[in-house]
Amino acid sequence: MNYLFWILVLTSLFSVVPTVFANRTVVGHNNDEGLAKAFLDRYDDEYSQLATEKTWASWNYETNLTDYNAAIVEEVSARVSAYGDRANSNASLFDTTLFAYDTRRLLTSVGSLSLNPEEVKELTQVLYQMSRIYGSHKVCKEEKCYSLKPELTKLMASSTNATERLWAWQQWHEGVGRAIRPLYVTYVHLENKQARLNGYEDYGDEWRQKYETKELESLVHDLYKQVEPLYHQIHAYVRRRLYETYGPSTIDLRGPLPAHLVGDMWGRFWSDLGDIVRPYPNKTSVDPTEAMIAQNYTVRRMFEMGNDFFVSMGLKPVPDAFFNLSMLEKPTDREVVCHATAWDFNDGKDFRIRMCASVSFSDFLTIHHELGHTQYQMQYAHLPYGYRDGANDGFHEAIGELMSMSVATTKHLQSVGLMEVIEDDPEVDINFLMQQALASVSSLPFHLVQDTWRWRLFRGEIPTDEWNRAYWHEKMATVGVTPPVPRDDPQDLDPVAIFHVSGDFDMIRYFTRTIMQFQFAQALCDISDHVGPLHKCDFYNSTKAGTALAKMMSMGSSKPWPDAMETLTGQREMSVLPLLNYFRPLHEWLEKENARNGDTIGWNIPPSDQTS
Repeated sequence: MNYLFWILVLTSLFSVVPTVFANRTVVGHNNDEGLAKAFLDRYDDEYSQLATEKTWASWNYETNLTDYNAAIVEEVSARVSAYGDRANSNASLFDTTLFAYDTRRLLTSVGSLSLNPEEVKELTQVLYQMSRIYGSHKVCKEEKCYSLKPELTKLMASSTNATERLWAWQQWHEGVGRAIRPLYVTYVHLENKQARLNGYEDYGDEWRQKYETKELESLVHDLYKQVEPLYHQIHAYVRRRLYETYGPSTIDLRGPLPAHLVGDMWGRFWSDLGDIVRPYPNKTSVDPTEAMIAQNYTVRRMFEMGNDFFVSMGLKPVPDAFFNLSMLEKPTDREVVCHATAWDFNDGKDFRIRMCASVSFSDFLTIHHELGHTQYQMQYAHLPYGYRDGANDGFHEAIGELMSMSVATTKHLQSVGLMEVIEDDPEVDINFLMQQALASVSSLPFHLVQDTWRWRLFRGEIPTDEWNRAYWHEKMATVGVTPPVPRDDPQDLDPVAIFHVSGDFDMIRYFTRTIMQFQFAQALCDISDHVGPLHKCDFYNSTKAGTALAKMMSMGSSKPWPDAMETLTGQREMSVLPLLNYFRPLHEWLEKENARNGDTIGWNIPPSDQTS
């Protein structure tokens, strides 16, 4: 490590403003825009180098969970934090009143004030300890131990043994949640303290301000209220099918759903319920995993097909080094974090994906999603560092999910040889729409609660010893899901047993992305001259759609997100109408089916909610 180099780097930026100020008779803020631009140019160059080094350190740690790599992350993070603190202080010396828009906006993105060095070290350690617990935890039975990926994930995707599923759910949530809980208390305290140093009310307020509005909380609640009737219909239908599978001793036809039976380990995505809840089981499957295996698909081929999808739209291919530098499958010689993520190394040429992929349709869709992130990163790579991000976090996620939507259509699967060409069949359409709803609509209240609960934590509205109880109370009311076994509040903290919470990521991005992905899809399908229902649109090979999408992505975060949205859709607000139109045939079918079965829409909350 060349420490002299970094001392010179840190010194160079912070010598600029004081030197010039010393030659001017300026009291208070400096209003020289030329000086501000010089400051920003140097910051962009130097901070990009620091960001690249930090990304390298994080990559090395998360693809090889060792104490040595963690120590490097800690050391680099301390330097980045110190640099950002000083840069932010100097940026605040400018009077931006008469500056051009770009100069003002970029100055607001310069660094941030940080905690004192000991607190920075403590927060960094807490973050990597939580990451390591999540990434390396195993659950054991009869001297055999199982990782989240692939063993537990496969179990939760395929098992209909309620006892087996309960064992996996309980062992994972208690093993991870109880280990992380004391760390999470420290994390909340330190992140709140740092957020307040930077003028936010708390850390949740800092997250919400990424949307450049004080009204995000009420906005997402209003959006969800419009989708809630559809979700309740899906919930009632799924409950009936789970009742038929597991029986009355496990499923109450008027109550909430047990968390261990709704899809994946967290009940986030219900896609894996497809075989249980498929409306027309004798019709063509919309999950071509068996066809992929029969055709000898490999993980590499899946990524190459994903890359080809973007190229077919006239978008950028991944760099030549992508396949050699990425981690596409789980290594067998070390512990890693498996959660699929796209990495931008901030040098304009190194883009990677970390994933423990296997040959399945679920991972095929995830690959297209992650490559959507990579495409977005490549499209805005030419911008200054402060603009190298999505218009908001939901945009980044929506671009990825948008591609998965198109790839999942029967039209696309037929075009790539993963489904036989069949005549239009309304029953196959309902199967398809159900599968899509299980991956999108059912996740909306889940993502909403994950963050409304954390916002309340950051505001200090929930006593520490009631964090878990409050989470399940909100989850039961909004999602209609309950813990399958009693929880021990002083010990348990179930919501941190998911990657995003333990890894310091907000999840409202996934709520907003689900709304926006349908708006983006509607726009791209119109641009590509699609005729017919939105759920049959595939913009594969449409360079017109690719050109429009690239125009929006290349803006990065240089403009407020409504400007970026307007560039593609002509709209400046999030709207649920495209989503509701997409799922209208399914919604109408569900209303008839649930009425035919006499099913309750909604759920009764039992007197004892099992949270204590």
